[in-house]
Parts: sequence; C-alpha cells; structure tokens
Amino acid sequence: MLEELVEIIMRYGMFKVGRFKLSSGIESPYYIDLRRLYSYPAEARRVAEALLKAVDTDYDMIIGVATAGIPLATYMACISCKPLGYVRLSRKGHGTESVVEGVVEGRRVLIVDDVATTGSSLASAVELLKSQGATPVAVAVVVDREQGASKRLASMGVRFYALLTIRRLISIAKSRSLISDSDAKRVLEYVEKWSRD
Repeated sequence: MLEELVEIIMRYGMFKVGRFKLSSGIESPYYIDLRRLYSYPAEARRVAEALLKAVDTDYDMIIGVATAGIPLATYMACISCKPLGYVRLSRKGHGTESVVEGVVEGRRVLIVDDVATTGSSLASAVELLKSQGATPVAVAVVVDREQGASKRLASMGVRFYALLTIRRLISIAKSRSLISDSDAKRVLEYVEKWSRD
C-alpha cells in the first residue's frame, strides 16, 4: 500500500516543491496537499482503510482535526462504524461557539489529521479534547514530516501512527522516478537540517 500511496500523492499533484509557509509558521521547500485526495474517492477509501489497519490501539471514537483531518476521519468512521467528531483549533464565532463537535465525554478517541509537522496543532487538539472529558489515546496521520510531532505526542502519553514518513515517501518516489534527483535532494537536505537543529 505504501508504494500505491506515494503514487497517488505524486501523480495527483499532492506533493509540491517550492517555497511554502506551513500552518506552524515554518518555511518549507515542499508542501503536501492531501485535501486533493478526496477528489478521488476510491483512492481516499484505500488510504483510510490503510490508516485504520495501521492503528493498533483501542479507541471508541474517531476525531478529525479541522479542516484537513475531517474528510479522512469521516471515511475512517464510516468504514469502521465508529462514532465521528471533530475539533476546531479556534472557537467559531457563532452558534454554540464549540471547539469540539460530537459526544466525546468518557470516550477514548483516535485523533486523525492529514500531515504532522511539529505536532503543535495535534497537541492543541489533545488538550481541547481532554478539556471536554475525552481521553485521547492516539493520533494517526498519513504523512509525518519528521519535525517533532511524534516526540511531542509521546511526551503527552499519546501514541502516534503515520503511514509514511517524509524520508520514506521520498525514497519510494525516487525509486519509481516520481521525483527529480534535485527535488529529492532539496527535500532531504531540509529534513536532515531540521533533524540537527
């Protein structure tokens, strides 16, 4: 499945090389836009099934992180027949002004997002869910950019699952001629530099 996932990401324009500012505020020479995945429902279903298989922690409910994690969490909840909710990282300015949607109190929850970077958004989601009486037991993402998310979540006692790391994605993409040598080198140099800092 990993090779197929890399093919999907690369062939459908979900991996971009350039200059990008991430939600964490970090500048990056690459961007992974998994929001495009849901334009291809058969592929999205396969990714959701693979992520469900990767998680070996017991949980009662699936929570998507707004906005990119919500479609993936929805696929996963429908496939697994688990309750679904989602968490906003900022309070909406109308209605009930809730940050957590769904009945989470007393439930062990799996938090789902598309990509993990530093883990700050995921850590915020963990804290928001705890404040609503949920027990976050794990986080699952499609791609880990390897910039600290797994360590941050481990320090909070939350298990972390990723279908791909950025290094594995680049390795597979190179072996299948889906990325140029120069772009692969640029991305890997960035990842290595981040690892040293």
